[in-house]
Amino acid sequence: MNVPSTQPSPSDRNRLRWQCRRGMRELDVLLEGYLNRHFDQAAPSLQQAFADLLQREDPDIWAWLIGHAQPPAELADVIRRLQQQP
Repeated sequence: MNVPSTQPSPSDRNRLRWQCRRGMRELDVLLEGYLNRHFDQAAPSLQQAFADLLQREDPDIWAWLIGHAQPPAELADVIRRLQQQP
């Protein structure tokens, strides 16, 4: 999904929210929390990286978040922000 350089439309935002619902409760909490608290203020490139992250497999995302694997360079910033969010 391409996130436009302006705020996502309600349908795009709903699609992102749906994609935040994963097979792991821990990922649900982290991803939805980021979407609710940080996504709208993020730069367009970071919004796109978050949308791209949501296309990845749960085990990969989890391994990146807990530091068991290095994320691809294009996702490193969004992973770091997810790790640091309150």
